[in-house]
Amino acid sequence: MTKRRKFAIASYLLRRWYWALALGLSVIIWGVFALAMRPLPDANGKFTSYSYGLVTNLEEFGLDLLFQMRDVLHPDMRERGLQEPITIIGVDEATIRASNVRLQNWPRSYYARLIDRASQGGASVIGVDVYFSERGGLTDEYKAWDQQLVDAINNAGNVVIVKKLPEGGSEAINPLPEFAEAASAVGFSDLPSDSDGVRRTALLGHVAQDGSIDTSFASNVAQIYADKPVDAQPNQTIKFGDRTIPLRNDATMQIDFRSRTPSFKYISAGDILFKDPTAIPDDLFKDRIVLIGATNNDAPDLFQTPYYKPGLIATFWARVRGRQINTAPALMPGVEIHGNIAATMLFGQNLRQVSYWPRVLMLLIVIGLVTLAIFKFRASLGALTVVVVAIGVLTLSAWTFNHRALILPLMTSEMGVAALSLSGFLVRYAHERAVREEKEAERAQIMDIFSRAVGPEVADELWDRRESLHLGGERRTVTLIFTDIRGFTTLSESVDSEVVVTWLNEYFSRMHKIVTSYGGHINKYIGDGLMIVFGAPVARGDKLEARAAVACGLAMLEEVEQISKDWAGTGRPKLAIGVGIHTGEATCGVVGAEGRLEYTIIGDTVNLAARLESTTKEKKVPILISDSTAQLLGQDYETRPLGDVLVKGKTLNTTVFTVKIAERKSAPQLAPVA
Repeated sequence: MTKRRKFAIASYLLRRWYWALALGLSVIIWGVFALAMRPLPDANGKFTSYSYGLVTNLEEFGLDLLFQMRDVLHPDMRERGLQEPITIIGVDEATIRASNVRLQNWPRSYYARLIDRASQGGASVIGVDVYFSERGGLTDEYKAWDQQLVDAINNAGNVVIVKKLPEGGSEAINPLPEFAEAASAVGFSDLPSDSDGVRRTALLGHVAQDGSIDTSFASNVAQIYADKPVDAQPNQTIKFGDRTIPLRNDATMQIDFRSRTPSFKYISAGDILFKDPTAIPDDLFKDRIVLIGATNNDAPDLFQTPYYKPGLIATFWARVRGRQINTAPALMPGVEIHGNIAATMLFGQNLRQVSYWPRVLMLLIVIGLVTLAIFKFRASLGALTVVVVAIGVLTLSAWTFNHRALILPLMTSEMGVAALSLSGFLVRYAHERAVREEKEAERAQIMDIFSRAVGPEVADELWDRRESLHLGGERRTVTLIFTDIRGFTTLSESVDSEVVVTWLNEYFSRMHKIVTSYGGHINKYIGDGLMIVFGAPVARGDKLEARAAVACGLAMLEEVEQISKDWAGTGRPKLAIGVGIHTGEATCGVVGAEGRLEYTIIGDTVNLAARLESTTKEKKVPILISDSTAQLLGQDYETRPLGDVLVKGKTLNTTVFTVKIAERKSAPQLAPVA
């Protein structure tokens, strides 16, 4: 198939099947994204990798945006962590410098002293996010420090320590028996990582290969603080006291992060170890969760969270709202993430994904609105509506996230808007271009017909008024002029054809100017004769057209006299013409075959007008008009009857008149059609 053929088919489809294409495009985009949202299980049957389907990465990015927008629009929610009973004791850079010992070589007595201070202050539960999986050292001093830590854990009676699961290709890390036996609970500290390395969820429980169940570090901390157990429910939820916490389809809990680090009340471990520990008020410990862990810059567990680096949208809204936010990247220590997990279980919003079919329905509504905007509204309004829909999706997602704890398919919807907008406006542009080209082709065809039959001005007028014209054939009243050069055949027999053509072209050109100046058009060139039409295809009224035709005929006679004067002495002949004018009904329309069409006039009116022109010789006058034309002239003209004329093939006679401009009257100035 040639390129031209393919282009013709595409143009036809864009013109004739535009709405089908528009609807089909919308359905395809909706279907593709709907399928992409369908959760996909991994080889082990879990939904760890594609909990949101193929758009998981997009939706995780959207979740980050919702957290960042919340931080900007609802600063009160940012302050929750500071109001909640959680304190972080961080082993930070200042602490390590003050100790003059690398963190890996820290004596266990330091951790013992931190536990003692938290316990003395009345902490409800103490969590230590440090692996105690090996001896601190082999010397008696190190053994004494290890024992000091065991005693501190025993004395506190509410300490939770950590272990690591044998996941992710690494071996399990378990605390030494003496530490595990002294602790109130041992929980795994593993934090699920999304494909982009960001921590957004928490695994609260894990079923080992032997069927035993391990609970997480943060879950143990929350259970001891609330003195309530966690019970798994069959419908992807867990029961924690009077709270029902939803789980994702990958069996993880969505963490309700408080803010960028620091999220909670914070104490530098150095202020306890190397300064007066009593200077720290007990209020930072009493009846609170106290978590101890590394927060220094090279700590092994610094992670990206949704607040890692605010995006452009959050930054923009911060400026709009006149609020300052820190845009520098900030990693969150693992111990603080555990604090956010415990806070989510105890006090946080129960964030949950909307299930699959409601997400598909939301996408359908969004795609439907964008389809209406692109294909129904005018372009500027459609583009504005698309922007409004995109902003509306973001606003709705932010509202449901902040006030209903629902996570809508934000980014999938926005990508659907973007994909349909791009492709939809391209289809619309192609459709409008195809329609425009069709109209231009139609105009070119019609203008080709009329530009050869009428003047350019009339042709343009015909096109402008094409909706009200009936070019396929209609009966209408017209006034026709037939002219013929007297004896031109005899004059041209003794002259070369090229010379004759030159004479005729000049004659026709000067006649054409007169005809168009009075609003008529030359319909046919008949040898050296002309057929001139007034009143079709554009009419100005029967009287005006008849008067214009008579004025045109008289002006042509005057112009012929002027031509004869101009040609005198040049060897060219002296011209004389006969003019016949008749007004009556005729069939008017475009006729012909494909590729060769013309606008023509058919009927007895044509025959009578031609008969009048030929009768001018018999009546020995240059111009004859019919009775029907004479009745339309009015007082501007003087007519003189010259008897009756019988039309060939007809039994009816018509009275004919010769005409001239009434004395002391100037020829009426009739403007062309415009």
